[in-house]
Amino acid sequence: MLAGLSGLRLQGSVGGALDHQIIRRDGVDARGIPDGTLGERSTLLNPGFGYFVGGGVYLEPFAVAIAAYDLGSTYRLDSDPSLRYHLAPEPDRPPLLCTRQDSEICRLNGGATTTRTDVSVAVAWNLLGRLKLGVGFHFPRLRARFAYDNSTVVSGSHIEESTIRCNRVENPTCDERLGFRGRTAWLRSSGNRESGFDLALTFGAAIDLSERITLGLRWRTRPLLDGGTVTLSGDAVVCRPEEIDVAANDVLPCSVATPIDATLTQRLPQELAVGAAFTLGPNRLFHIDTNLYWIDLCADSLTGAKGVRQCTDAGAQHLSLVGLDRNSVLLPTTTRYRGLQDRFGLDVYATYSLRSTLTVVGGAHTASPAVRPEASSAAAHDAWRFGLTIGSALRLRQSDFQLIPGYGFDAYLPTRVRGGDAAFDPGAALTFDEKGGDLNSPEAAAILAGRGRPTNAGMYTGFVHTFMLALRWSERSLGVE
Repeated sequence: MLAGLSGLRLQGSVGGALDHQIIRRDGVDARGIPDGTLGERSTLLNPGFGYFVGGGVYLEPFAVAIAAYDLGSTYRLDSDPSLRYHLAPEPDRPPLLCTRQDSEICRLNGGATTTRTDVSVAVAWNLLGRLKLGVGFHFPRLRARFAYDNSTVVSGSHIEESTIRCNRVENPTCDERLGFRGRTAWLRSSGNRESGFDLALTFGAAIDLSERITLGLRWRTRPLLDGGTVTLSGDAVVCRPEEIDVAANDVLPCSVATPIDATLTQRLPQELAVGAAFTLGPNRLFHIDTNLYWIDLCADSLTGAKGVRQCTDAGAQHLSLVGLDRNSVLLPTTTRYRGLQDRFGLDVYATYSLRSTLTVVGGAHTASPAVRPEASSAAAHDAWRFGLTIGSALRLRQSDFQLIPGYGFDAYLPTRVRGGDAAFDPGAALTFDEKGGDLNSPEAAAILAGRGRPTNAGMYTGFVHTFMLALRWSERSLGVE
């Protein structure tokens, strides 16, 4: 808790991760229906990155802090051709190496990233020494990009005779690639049609039950200005990734296509956390910190009558395409289904001071999947996650600096998505088309939600390595919180 700090403190930290995904996708028939047999294994290696820069000062009985930091960003730069209907592989070069001399659609036709950052200001009040109250002001920023292929057969072309050009749902020569890149912008400009400025609040409280036990509570709101909805302005491309057998009514190949204007809307979650800190041992050298949290990724968990598992908004992104090629099978307004659900997690950390200059830390954590099992894909794989963390805090000699290295290992429980349970169903799209696009048909709901695409059935698992390094300066040598 900010109000519990002493004096002045500055800290900077960086973290790197390697997310190792292992995916075996189901084989499919000509209509794209999974046959229940697992295909060859695809191994994806995706990087991760995070940072924190901030400082705080205690001016009895108040404390003030400011910080800029990464908040749950994801990087999916690696994919496989067999997984392109949910995450298209980068066809040219690693997207982070794109330069101004590259083509106009560089960073648009492969990979996916979501970079969520905050600039925060917090104020806390130490009330009578036992009760501490605080409020934080957060200015969120979001960048996102993604690319995946759409089967034109699923999107409106019937499968007829086997001799015609597009005779299978998953035929690369008949696919269209959709790519998007955008960001929130705090101020309007000529290139940004929407302002992305928003504000979220955090309310916190902590109470010392005794000299050795402290309880805390924290609630962070959604962004306030539009009910939690944020708008990203940017560019999109709709093009043909395969340049063979190009017909006159096809969209342009990706090598010559140009971007069009696009906006993306989605909702950001609220969060609630409770924690407890314990000091143990006769010399108070042993500390235990616990944190139990809930992230409201299912947008109507509190207000909707259907609850967490049946929420009406499972994190869908709504993409508006301005100037879309009339030959495209896509509509100017497209829904990208993500199948999110609420996340619950628990962190437990134990800290022991070996001597005045060295502290060791061990931690264990678990979290429920943020993506429903039936919606797992190369673009949004998540599962029950269990991990361990080790680290230390070393006070540098003759200084008030602390060097804090750490390492974490997390494992995902294997997730089997079977054909009958998969969220993405090409059969629904084909039946919907055969019924002439009847919005009263049972298949219509899946199509409108963006789930009428090639299947995501398969086996998903993986693990994550995380490396952390922090440098802290404070007026008083403190342990690791």
